Amino acid sequence: MLPEEKPLTGKSIETRDLLENKGRALKLSIVTGKEYLKRPVMVSEVNRPGLALSGHLENYRAERIQIIGRGEHAFCLSSEAEVIRKNLEKMFRNSETPCVIITSGLSALSVFKAVCQAHKIPLLRTRLESASFIKKLNTYLEDRLAPETRLHGVLVNVYGLGVLIQGGAGIGKSECALELVKRGHRLVADDIVELERRRGETLYGSCPAMLKHYMEVRGLGIIDIELLFGVGSIMDGSRVEMEVRLLPADKQTFCDRTGLEQSSSFILGVPIPSISIPVTPGRNLAVLIEVAALNQRLKGQGVFAAKEFNRKLIRNMTAARKANGGKETTDY
Repeated sequence: MLPEEKPLTGKSIETRDLLENKGRALKLSIVTGKEYLKRPVMVSEVNRPGLALSGHLENYRAERIQIIGRGEHAFCLSSEAEVIRKNLEKMFRNSETPCVIITSGLSALSVFKAVCQAHKIPLLRTRLESASFIKKLNTYLEDRLAPETRLHGVLVNVYGLGVLIQGGAGIGKSECALELVKRGHRLVADDIVELERRRGETLYGSCPAMLKHYMEVRGLGIIDIELLFGVGSIMDGSRVEMEVRLLPADKQTFCDRTGLEQSSSFILGVPIPSISIPVTPGRNLAVLIEVAALNQRLKGQGVFAAKEFNRKLIRNMTAARKANGGKETTDY
C-alpha cells in the first residue's frame, strides 16, 4: 500500500510580516493599532465589506483582511456615524479580523480608528488604488499561505514535464530516477517531495533544503547528483503534471492495457493524471516513464492515441459488418 500524503500544519503569517516584507511595495502605513500587529493572517482571500457596513452580515467573512476602498469610504461619509459604528461593532465582535486596510490614500474616519482600537485590530492605509493593491496583496498571500503537503516519492522533470514517481519501499523509485538523470533529465527531489497548491489549481513540487540534490540508492548509499552529473541535472522545483505509480507485478495487480481509461490522483484537491506501471525484471522503467511523459504532452495538445485507435477500430468493424450484410465478422 502506498503511503498517504501528510498535510502540514495550517500556515499563517502575522500582520507584522505583511508590513515588514511588503510594506514598501504595497505603500502601506499604520494608522492605529501598532501594538496589535501580531494578529494572524490565515487566508489569502480579502473582503470588501460593503454590505456588512450597511448592516447585512449574513455572508460576512470576518477571518479575511478587510479592504475599505472608495465605494465603502463614500458610503460611510454619506451615512450617520453612529450607524457605521454599530455595524463595525457587529463586524468585529468575534475579533477574527487580521487587519483593516484603507486604499487610495483616503483618510481614516474617526469611527474606524475608534472601533479598530477598541477591538485591538490594526488599521492600515495604502496609497495604491483598490484593484492594484488587492492584486498585489493576493499574489503575496497566496505565495505565503499556499496549502502544502509532503509525500514519500521522487520528483523528476522529464522533457519539461514534472513527473511524481511513487511506490512502495524498495520497489526502485530512486534507481528509476537515477536512470532518468543519466538520460539527460533533471532531479527535483528524492525520498521526500514537498508539494504546494498554487494559483490556477496547479501543484508545485520542491525538495527539503537538507536533501536538495542528494539521492539515496540501495547498495550505493547517499550520492550527490549535482557533483556526479553537473548542475544541469538538478532543479530547485517543478510543476507536477503527472504521477507514475510503480506497483509490484503479481496476479492481483491490474493495469489498463489499452490506455483508454485516464486515471487521476488528487493531491491537495488538485487532480493530476496518474498511470500505474507493474515492475518486473528486465523492464526499462526509465524508458517507459519517458514515453509516458511524451504521451501525456500529446494528450495535453488534444492527441489521444488510444481513443483514436479505438475510433478507427469501431469504424472498421462497422464497415465490415455492413459489407457482410449485417453479420458479425472478425476480418477487419
